[in-house]
Amino acid sequence: MAEFLSRPISVQLSADGSREPAEFTADGETYRVVEIQSMWQDYGFGGTHPAARTWRTRRHRNYYRLRCDDGHTYEIYLDRASKRREWYLYRRID
Repeated sequence: MAEFLSRPISVQLSADGSREPAEFTADGETYRVVEIQSMWQDYGFGGTHPAARTWRTRRHRNYYRLRCDDGHTYEIYLDRASKRREWYLYRRID
């Protein structure tokens, strides 16, 4: 069962230059990544009205499904649409 979380997080990238998440912190708790199970990109339009769909209204997200040291699997994503490139904890999958 999945638990929808959707909250901002801070992410530490791996030191090997791969730019993949090595750990993340949510609500003061740090989770170390044990395995990256999958990753994908989302360029969908979300709830945008069909007449307003242009390349500027697309999502620009990099998703990661991660198994962490607490034994749980999480999905996080990097929102590349904003200038700040913010990370979010999307959901926990058990």
